[in-house]
Amino acid sequence: MNDIFCQQLMGNFLEYKRQGRKIFVLNADLVDYVKGKKLQRGRPWSKCKVVYVPLNINCKHWVALLIDLVNCSLIVLDNDGRLTKSDDMGDHVRPFCVMIPFILQKANKFKHLGQQLTRPWSWRRPLDMCAQSRRSGDCGIYMLKHIELHSMGLPLIENMNDENVEYHRRRYAIEIFDGSMEP
Repeated sequence: MNDIFCQQLMGNFLEYKRQGRKIFVLNADLVDYVKGKKLQRGRPWSKCKVVYVPLNINCKHWVALLIDLVNCSLIVLDNDGRLTKSDDMGDHVRPFCVMIPFILQKANKFKHLGQQLTRPWSWRRPLDMCAQSRRSGDCGIYMLKHIELHSMGLPLIENMNDENVEYHRRRYAIEIFDGSMEP
């Protein structure tokens, strides 16, 4: 997923709140993301257990948002839990908690989730499971690495830290430059 998805979701959430669920008309692009049609290498969410979303907090901090399609919940992987209070993080995640079930319902591929599509999903931020940074400015690399490690089922803390963040920054730069990075 990309940041454009987040921006569109946030804009739709504001309209959804203003109009209400019964009369709100969802932007079709959001449903196309779920169907795997909007990204060059998109995959339909119906074939996924987890969808990874880069989420920017206040134009200052990147976190990984995991949309758990099995447990119908969201998980925030945050490398600096001190930076954003839980209530503030909730304000940033709440639009996803409300809109994701609504978007999935409109996509008509998730009927097996039943009542989970009619109410907001819960979210959590397990700071004990994430590598925590002591430095500022590394959140984007941590976010990418958390997504990479989680998608491979590897522990986040043991494989990412402030000592190896520069290595990962260079590695990502090389992969992006030569086009070998897989989304």
